[in-house]
Amino acid sequence: MPDIQKSDPGDKDTFVIHLSRAPGGDLRVTSTELILSDLRNRYSFKPARAVDDVFAAPLAGEIRSVLGRIDDSSRVMSYPELDISMPGLILSGLRVLLTRLDDGAEVIMMRFRHYVGAIKSCFKFDPSMTLDSATMREKIAVEVLRDIVTPLFDIAAFSKAAGPAGINSNHDAIARRLGEIDLRQDEINFYIGLLQRYVAGCRSDAIEQQAVHTPDPLTSRP
Repeated sequence: MPDIQKSDPGDKDTFVIHLSRAPGGDLRVTSTELILSDLRNRYSFKPARAVDDVFAAPLAGEIRSVLGRIDDSSRVMSYPELDISMPGLILSGLRVLLTRLDDGAEVIMMRFRHYVGAIKSCFKFDPSMTLDSATMREKIAVEVLRDIVTPLFDIAAFSKAAGPAGINSNHDAIARRLGEIDLRQDEINFYIGLLQRYVAGCRSDAIEQQAVHTPDPLTSRP
């Protein structure tokens, strides 16, 4: 059977899951990839492993749910609104590429555009392919700041150089900068929302952890 790894991830993917399924068989994970601008780390499983043996329950369940909705005619499916949340991690921006072979076997690539948190949280084992959560949050925050602040600084520079009376003479340049922000508005809002949900999840996890480790005053009395 051809290896699904021959289908290359896109430039903007960050986490990719490769799967296979024999005719009448169960889904098997053949490999996973973490892809960043300065890092590319792949875990290959030989032999391929069951989905539930590789991934935590929330992700394993979503994989089965998404693939269970695919009909016989489907080849490429996009789920831009799907968020898969689990303790310490949010995955989103899913795209599925499915190839059906002549013998009825399937090779599947599940590509996630975005994640926030520790990617190791989706695994049942403890892989070394992890990027610190703070690093990922900083990366997204920098992108948001760049897309918002840079055009605003440009506008401020025009105003400072020309003075109030000269703003009209820079009207076209200012309009272009504002247009850049407007074009990226949906993407910027998405990143902000992703960070907000992740921070809220971290706060909830911290509260639960504190509750677990805080002794009950009624049962801890000597």
